[in-house]
Amino acid sequence: MNRLAVETATDFCSVALEVNGEVRVREEHAPRRHAELLVPWMRELLADGGIDFADLDALVVSRGPGGFTSLRIGLGVVQGVALAHELPVYPVSTLSALARSADPEGAVEHVLAVLDARMSEVYAAWFRTVPGGRELIGEEQVGPPSELVAPHRGPWLAAGSGMAVHGERIEQAVGDLLSHRRPDAWPDARSLLLLAESVEPVNAWQLEPTYVRDQVTDR
Repeated sequence: MNRLAVETATDFCSVALEVNGEVRVREEHAPRRHAELLVPWMRELLADGGIDFADLDALVVSRGPGGFTSLRIGLGVVQGVALAHELPVYPVSTLSALARSADPEGAVEHVLAVLDARMSEVYAAWFRTVPGGRELIGEEQVGPPSELVAPHRGPWLAAGSGMAVHGERIEQAVGDLLSHRRPDAWPDARSLLLLAESVEPVNAWQLEPTYVRDQVTDR
């Protein structure tokens, strides 16, 4: 199985190529450089793997939520490749990828994935670890970090840029329920590959971003 995964929904740009079980990665914390880095990295990984776009079996992409501009860069490039080569696309939640990258071994039972959403808000999702992966509790949400309400006492690992930017307000809301903190964690393309089988593939023309908030602005 040859699959290419693209994560551009946050300031962290990440691309991963899987060729017969071997994974190669290019990634960097690169705010506003996604358009510059994405396609060259894709071509470099394909060259290193000894294949071309035509040899891919599927594409995997972060569907959001995330930054409006950066998210659409990844989705647009993946959609173009999928259309050109008639490839299925696996759209994976950015927050699911964040939860996976923050605790890749599934050692923590409960994870709060929280991304900075600007406008003094965060994107958030609560997950429980279950056999074979993680299960979303409730729905993905956006709102002020001070309004976060844990679905139960956990304890929780809180991970993502939301903790880095709004950590004090999150601590005030749910701090006594937090056992671990990973403000340095980002969703990445390797996690997308691992989560791809948990979602249904779509055709290129069916690919849509998930913004969570109704009103979006160019970031």
